[in-house]
Amino acid sequence: MRQAEGSGGRSERVALVTGASSGIGAALAEALAGRGMHVVLTARSADRLEALVKRIEAAGGKATAVAADLSRPGAAKELFAAVEALDLPVDTLVNCAGFGIHGYFETHEPAKLSAMLQVNVVALCELTHCFAPQLLERRGVVLNIASTAAFQPTPYMSAYGATKAFVLSLSEALWAEHQERGLRVVAVCPGPVETPFIDAMGPDARSMKLFSNPLAVSDVVAACLSALEQKGPTRVVGLGNWLLSYAIRLMPRTVVARVSGGVIGKPKH
Repeated sequence: MRQAEGSGGRSERVALVTGASSGIGAALAEALAGRGMHVVLTARSADRLEALVKRIEAAGGKATAVAADLSRPGAAKELFAAVEALDLPVDTLVNCAGFGIHGYFETHEPAKLSAMLQVNVVALCELTHCFAPQLLERRGVVLNIASTAAFQPTPYMSAYGATKAFVLSLSEALWAEHQERGLRVVAVCPGPVETPFIDAMGPDARSMKLFSNPLAVSDVVAACLSALEQKGPTRVVGLGNWLLSYAIRLMPRTVVARVSGGVIGKPKH
């Protein structure tokens, strides 16, 4: 894979994008490269990253791939060290890696549950912590991909929803903590998006009401690019999602949980 030259790294704007092998991460990486940023791509699949590097370079952009499995404990710190070794100080950290699990909580495979928590919560938090000093120095941005699931309990996707609530809460707290210190933090909250995420949820996913009208990846990328310039800590994608995210704050939590469970739908198996 192409390795960036350290001599040019100090003057470049650099974005690290996790979950860059497909879906929102890949599309956002291409968009950032199109804006003149050198994008450092990371995901588990080295082959997919290699293909994305070639697409970006064919379009005149700059990209470097660093394969990493963020579901493995310690991987975030190893990724930070690998990026440091490239001599590419990061201006923009995009935490896009993540996946979900659908079903009754007690039926989740322990290994898969732990992996989801590691990717969605631990790795995101550790990467943000590792890169925070240089992002502060470079007056950079942390862009976290959360979800509209962050705003309410999500029965049958309980642990996934909880991870996104963590991402949203962390992002808003870090925004308040750093807004006067030169580091911007924003959480983008889309609803369901037409990406491989849906199929990865299992055979029932396509029949769930939740995924009946998914957002286009292009809409989410446009919202992300706009969010990079905004001053606030949260960006909900889609007017309907925005209205719903605020309306449910006025409803009793028991009602919200039941309605949410009805929308998501009980597992068939």
